Amino acid sequence: MKKLLFPILLLLFIIVAGCDSPEKNGVVELDGPILESIDADGNLEFNGAVINTSDQPVRSVYVVIVLKDKSGNIIEANSVSLFEEDMNALLYPSERAFFKMSVASNPNRVFSREVEIYYEDPNETPPPS
Repeated sequence: MKKLLFPILLLLFIIVAGCDSPEKNGVVELDGPILESIDADGNLEFNGAVINTSDQPVRSVYVVIVLKDKSGNIIEANSVSLFEEDMNALLYPSERAFFKMSVASNPNRVFSREVEIYYEDPNETPPPS
């Protein structure tokens, strides 16, 4: 498990470095609670929705879930893109988008969950295809 922690954190850092943070302007937010369940394989599954609350579209929207144990150590972190097919697709003002992701962590070890949302301003240069 420790072997996977560094690549996961590195991937999250790369995603975060290329996207605006919600703390800066809070444009994309959760639209209601995130539903948590256990899928047929025994993995934790998260379902939810986000909404663009600004008057400008955004692109490259990622939802990141960080799972921690009782000591506050990260057990697992996973992200999902809302637009996996087209990285230049836009989330327009007042538009909602749904997401679903699974994580392989043991549900009994998870003490807390954090959700972060990252996105890019569409006026910036698009990522290479």
